[in-house]
Amino acid sequence: MKTIILSNKERFKMTYGNRKLISTIVITFAVFVMAMTPVNEEGLVKDAFYNAIVWVESKGSTTAKTKDGSLGIVQIRPVMVKEVNRICKIKGIDRQYKLTDRTDPEKSYEMFWIYQEFYHPDVNWASITIADMEMMAKRWNGGPTGEKKKSTKKYWRKVSKRLNEEFEKRNLASLM
Repeated sequence: MKTIILSNKERFKMTYGNRKLISTIVITFAVFVMAMTPVNEEGLVKDAFYNAIVWVESKGSTTAKTKDGSLGIVQIRPVMVKEVNRICKIKGIDRQYKLTDRTDPEKSYEMFWIYQEFYHPDVNWASITIADMEMMAKRWNGGPTGEKKKSTKKYWRKVSKRLNEEFEKRNLASLM
């Protein structure tokens, strides 16, 4: 048997090559596992609902503005910022929003869900109904009693139409 002595440079190449091979194997395996993992339908439904609201409110424009003072991707009025801050205080959430936060998509998203979770604490996204989403959309558009207002019917029709499109994009139409 012959002993092979490698120089430091050759050892580095070999080690680097092994690392590169192992990294490639790990990445390939991770991609395979992600592809085979079932999609969380609850998250998809929640995303579809939020995206439908965004589309109806602003078509995704962070600078969308209306005459009544609504601003941002989900058209947050100053009174809504005040309401969300009130909810944060009640719930012990260490956060206070400013009027300028309405143009920030991440903060708008947070405010939207803080409001929704406060007024709809029992919503279970695994078994949510269209009626639940209708109430949520109407309350977003018309305030805490929005589901009672006639003015929110037209809004719900727009959201519902867009929601159906969002469900089709995500292959969720059969769930509803």
